[in-house]
Amino acid sequence: FGPGGADAAGEPVLAGCSGRDAGRSAFVKRPPLTYRRRAFLWRDQPHPFAQRSLPPSDGSGFVSRSLAAGTLHALVADHVVQGRVIFPGAGYLEMARAAVGAMALRGVYFLLPLAVEALGLMVECAISDGRFEVRSRDDGAFTDATVHCSGATAAADTLQRIDQTLLRTPSRMVDVDALYNGFSAVGLQYGPDYRTLVQAWAGTGNALGRLYARSTHEGTQVHPADLDDALCMSAAIAASGEGGETRLPFAVDGALLQGASGQLWAVRALQSLHHN
Repeated sequence: FGPGGADAAGEPVLAGCSGRDAGRSAFVKRPPLTYRRRAFLWRDQPHPFAQRSLPPSDGSGFVSRSLAAGTLHALVADHVVQGRVIFPGAGYLEMARAAVGAMALRGVYFLLPLAVEALGLMVECAISDGRFEVRSRDDGAFTDATVHCSGATAAADTLQRIDQTLLRTPSRMVDVDALYNGFSAVGLQYGPDYRTLVQAWAGTGNALGRLYARSTHEGTQVHPADLDDALCMSAAIAASGEGGETRLPFAVDGALLQGASGQLWAVRALQSLHHN
């Protein structure tokens, strides 16, 4: 830039192009932009309890398999029994549901506790001839697997609704903190993620609990912590005067697991209420 003389009014001016003009000139010299349309396949994250699917060695049915470390362990880490991380019974049901899809589960038995702390441990659900088994084995080992849960599959039933007022009106509120403290006293040291009960009511043979609204199901359709606390409603009845001891499930006659959003309620009702 340099002196450029004066304008008509006698004011000095500078000769040359301004920074704005230079930028415009550089922009014009650039090659035009081109766009390409590309498609990417959408891939969901694998279920934490069914990370891989493969045929069994005998060629019948199929097996879904997961490494106990990582996402599976993180999902059950707060389910502690006698100081050890134990895979919850509710987790077996969700694992079987993930393997078989929209089917009902029948005659489910919890046979042997599964501690998920060992390095290299694999947990698998084998489906064959209308039955399932949840087993564990060391990764890469050729030894027989240990069976922890077994049951059958069947066509899904229609869900039945229960009026909450039938259960809450004749019941009394249960101290949820005292309920969890009672669990801890008998060796069920639930961590924060497995303390989902917000309110609970218990009466003669019936119990009702409200669970906090979950923001994420962490890859599951029915989070094992929610279902585990639903099963714990039987202990609320014991706390109301039926027995005074903690009751742990060892079998489930039938289960139909379906996901739900928003507020969850856990109901333990006498069979007669299902037909009203």
